[in-house]
Amino acid sequence: MNFANVINSTKQGIKVLRPMVHNFGSFYVANIEFGTPPYSELLAVDTGSDETWNMSREQNKCIFDRRYFDGSHTTGYLSGETFKFPTSEGACETYENLIFGVGLFNENIQFSRYMGESNKVAGIFGLGPGERSILKQLKDDTDLRFSYCLSDWIIEQNPFTYLHFGSDAQISGNGQATVQRTPLIPGQNHYNVEVLSIWLDGRKLRIDPAELQVRVDSSGGFIIDSGTTITLLVPNAYNTIRNAIVRYLRAYNWSPMANTGMMYDLCYNVQPTEYQQFPPLAIKFLGAKLEIGSHKLFKSVYENVYCLTIIPTSKHKG
Repeated sequence: MNFANVINSTKQGIKVLRPMVHNFGSFYVANIEFGTPPYSELLAVDTGSDETWNMSREQNKCIFDRRYFDGSHTTGYLSGETFKFPTSEGACETYENLIFGVGLFNENIQFSRYMGESNKVAGIFGLGPGERSILKQLKDDTDLRFSYCLSDWIIEQNPFTYLHFGSDAQISGNGQATVQRTPLIPGQNHYNVEVLSIWLDGRKLRIDPAELQVRVDSSGGFIIDSGTTITLLVPNAYNTIRNAIVRYLRAYNWSPMANTGMMYDLCYNVQPTEYQQFPPLAIKFLGAKLEIGSHKLFKSVYENVYCLTIIPTSKHKG
C-alpha cells in the first residue's frame, strides 16, 4: 500500500502515526486505504474542513452536504467505514466505524484535472477541529495534535512529507530555531490565527485591524487551510492590497487585464524581468511574520499571464 510509512510504536501511551503526503498539482494528497474489502484513494489533506469523503457513483439516500469557498460542492451520505494504516513491521493498524462521507453528486470538484486518468484525487482527508475530523475521531492516538512540513513543489521534484500526530507532533533538530510560532485562537470552528497587519514592499498598508479579527459569532478572521491554493480576504482589506499593487506596477506601465474570465480578480499579461517584478507581501501574525515573495504572490496561469493569488471573499458564495 502506498499510503504511508506509519510507525506503530508508542510514546507515552499514544500510537505514532506518520502518513506520507505528496504534492500533486496544487494539492497535498495522501493515499488512504479504507472499506471492506479495502481499496485506496488519493485524498487532499485539508485542515480547513472536518469531513473526510470520497467521490462515488453509488445511489443512496443523501444526508451529507459540503460546500467550499471555491464554489465546489458535494452531496451524498455518511457511513461508518473501516480505515487501515500500515505499520513499520508490514502489518496494518485497523480502525473501525470511522465516520466517512460518500459524495454521490459532485459539483465543480476539479481535483482530477491535475492527475492522470488512472491516479485521480478522489476527495478530502479532513483534519479540522470538528467532531467528524479524523483528528478528533482518532483522538486517543492523535492526542488532538498534528504537525507537518509541506514541501515546495516548484523547487523540489516529487517531494513528500509526513503528517505527525500525538506525541510525535513536535519540531526538533536544527530547524527548531528557525520556526516561527503563532497561537491558535481557542474556541473556534477552524484553526484561526491573529493577524496584526499586512505589508507590501516593506510598507504597512492602512487596513483597519478590525477587518482582520474574528467576530463574536466566529465569522471573519484568518484560518489555516491546506485544502485551498488561494488566500481569501474580506473586500475592504483586499481592495487596499489590490490598489497598492496596481499603483506599484503602474511604474512599469503595467495595466491589469480588463476581464480575466477566471476565479482570479487581478491579472497581468506581462513578462517579469530582473528589474521589473511583482512586489513582495508580508503578513504579520501575533508572534510571527510570513514573507510572500513576488513569485508566490502572483501565479502563472497561462503564458505571460500572471494572477494575484489573493481574492476577495465576495467572489465566492456558499
